[in-house]
Amino acid sequence: MLTDSMAKLYLEVLGCTDARAVCKENLFRLQEAHLEKIPYTNLSFFRNGVVTSLETAALFERLIIQKKGGYCFELNGLFSKLLRYLGYDVTDFFGRWHFGSAEAVPMRRHRILKVVLGDETFLADAGIGSLCPVTPLVFKHDIIQQKNFRSYRIVKDPQLGNVVQAETPEGFLPYFSFTEDPHFPQDFVYVHAYCIQQPDSIFRNRLFLHKITAKQQQMIVSPTPDSPVWGLLTRECQKEELHTLHTKEEMLKLITEVFGLNYTAADLSEIS
Repeated sequence: MLTDSMAKLYLEVLGCTDARAVCKENLFRLQEAHLEKIPYTNLSFFRNGVVTSLETAALFERLIIQKKGGYCFELNGLFSKLLRYLGYDVTDFFGRWHFGSAEAVPMRRHRILKVVLGDETFLADAGIGSLCPVTPLVFKHDIIQQKNFRSYRIVKDPQLGNVVQAETPEGFLPYFSFTEDPHFPQDFVYVHAYCIQQPDSIFRNRLFLHKITAKQQQMIVSPTPDSPVWGLLTRECQKEELHTLHTKEEMLKLITEVFGLNYTAADLSEIS
């Protein structure tokens, strides 16, 4: 559990020291601030395969004190602790990640939070990069919800349970899915280890770094056969701008100054 001093500093980092009351407005503020202040990234274990701890104290040290950023098991793992500390009714779910997968039933490798507030229920998620809605989704089926850069909807599926879809130029596509059996911190440990250690894991083979606000999304773009250089992609509504990164020094400056993370040149040694 978070201690009083941990929660105090956590809220200070988010810029939400006045958001302690349990209400919809504060829940939305907390998720939006989380996405902006604590970027989504796998940089701490990219390439090296060193498994990080999901224990509360370790997550707090890495995300809040050391400012290393994290991915869904880390970000939503700590966010759930903050929400519970503040008094929210939270249930953790395991999600199947569909976007970009060719499998009809992909593996479970996402962590999301159900938050019940009176007669309303929300899906809170501070643990995704490019597609994450800036504020929680209302947990209702077959309604279109407009959030920051795109629209979302949740539909029922007899096999997958609840499928969250994101609007793309090709229409609404599956984003992630989940069933409503609750999961607990120990349930995420083995998949977390798989994502970090398996040589064929996307998190070992592709660097992710994202920051989202209500008006802007920024992300690191990895080299491709068509564009063999790193870049910073900035998206604002329908406008996109790609800034090419020619050196590791440029990338390190971007990581520290734009994304606000605490890394050194040595941490980028395995990035080619």
